[in-house]
Amino acid sequence: MAKKKDNNTLVITIIVAAILISGSLVYLGSKMGGSGKSFEEQLKEYQAQQEQKALEEQKRAEQEKLALAKKVAPISEKDHVYGNKDAEITIYEYSDFECPFCKRFYKTPKQIVDESNGKVNLVFRHLPLPFHGENAMREALATECAGEQGKFWEMHDAIFGATQSNGKGVDGGVEKLAKQIGLDMNKFTACLNSKKFESKVQTDMVSAEEVGVNGTPGNIIKNNKTGEVALVSGAYPIEVVKEKIDSLK
Repeated sequence: MAKKKDNNTLVITIIVAAILISGSLVYLGSKMGGSGKSFEEQLKEYQAQQEQKALEEQKRAEQEKLALAKKVAPISEKDHVYGNKDAEITIYEYSDFECPFCKRFYKTPKQIVDESNGKVNLVFRHLPLPFHGENAMREALATECAGEQGKFWEMHDAIFGATQSNGKGVDGGVEKLAKQIGLDMNKFTACLNSKKFESKVQTDMVSAEEVGVNGTPGNIIKNNKTGEVALVSGAYPIEVVKEKIDSLK
């Protein structure tokens, strides 16, 4: 899963480790006198307590993520929906056309929709990551311009199938793909060069941040009847995604 860079991670990890070590020494020092327990027993007791605290913190963090994900904006007329718009389950996929993990994953949600008998649909939302350069944004805009001519999903598939990923883009450019899928090239080129849909892409990017998605592919799976959600963060196999969907039914 491609993620935003965080240069503070190592520093924070070192600080947390130092705090834990200091805490263990203080704890053991306070307990050694008069507890009647050996050092090894006290150490095991302390480690068990820390493990429990870590599990509780992990559970709390997961609950916070789910609470954010529940705020995902419902399907609107601006969204590109694959499958039955009235499906019980929606997969909201936040993706980047230059992300190699997204390239690996892009067929999975569509396959699930195709096999769901109308019970699952897919909404694609853009999250071009800055470190993938200009090609990621240009390809996002290209799909929107293709969508203007009713061929969003054709361009979606064409770009993912052809991109070299990691910011390298498509050999021959998105214009080559536009010709291949039969777009009106004058309309497409004018749309692309004007960056007509840049604000839409940016809106998707803001919405991703609002619901806690900071990497790609980031998937929020929602039961539209109950409001319950599940998260799939990364290019997991289709079986994992199906299990998440089944857990919401």
